[in-house]
Amino acid sequence: MMDHAATKPTTSKSAKIIELEYLDTSSLKQLISGEVLAIRIPEFANAKTSERLNQIIGEADTLEQYSHETYEDGHVVQHFYGVHRWGTPFNSTYGKAAGSDAQAKYYADAAHMRGVIDSICAPEKPPIQHLMEQLQEIWPQGAVTAAFQGQPMFCGIIRAMFPETAHLSETVPHVDCLPLSIAELEHQFSANIYLETPPSGGELIIWDTEAFAYDEVKRFEGAQLPEDRLQKPLRIQPRNNELVIINTRRPHAICGFESGKRISMQSFIGYTPGEPFYFWC
Repeated sequence: MMDHAATKPTTSKSAKIIELEYLDTSSLKQLISGEVLAIRIPEFANAKTSERLNQIIGEADTLEQYSHETYEDGHVVQHFYGVHRWGTPFNSTYGKAAGSDAQAKYYADAAHMRGVIDSICAPEKPPIQHLMEQLQEIWPQGAVTAAFQGQPMFCGIIRAMFPETAHLSETVPHVDCLPLSIAELEHQFSANIYLETPPSGGELIIWDTEAFAYDEVKRFEGAQLPEDRLQKPLRIQPRNNELVIINTRRPHAICGFESGKRISMQSFIGYTPGEPFYFWC
């Protein structure tokens, strides 16, 4: 296990967002404990790799809406908040029976997209794979691709936002929480590696409040989060090739923008004490 002892964190005025040259064990522990709300690592992705991925996204005619799930009257309801995707997310299987067509499609697409993204990024490794390998070096239990249902999951979905619909996310703070029926995790984080950012706007907002428990998340009807938990917003202006890691059980949202594109490679990261970090999306 390696740790980058030379890393010198830079903190925001709130001291809740830290900027590092390299990931290190102590900063990850601060993120897990809630002492910090976000870790930023500028220039994490290889610029040429980002350019190749952006070019493919620009040519892709298969982008689909990336919906967000809420629980209403005990049922999963999907909402569109202005994010498009390249790749199939695991939440497309929520509320579906084991062995369903939706589940089969997810795992088939996961295998296909791993090969496609590896090919695009070669000879470099995909940015999410690079992150997983760093965690394997610095975290005692390492990091692995999740296989909560016995099959390897997808890591590194591409998320794209455009000016026409970007405003939809700004008005709806939300949290992300894997259902307990899939896996019981103590914390759920997300890693976003920004491949392209708009000239202005598109900030990530995360609220300085306690992370929500799963039972609380299930009580949110129509994603209406309690107002008393939305009083201290912190803003992060993402930069090209930057990595940002947050706890997704804290409310977060994305600001709209008027021009350009906001494209990132994303993975959720599950944490349970004594186990590796689990990557999926």
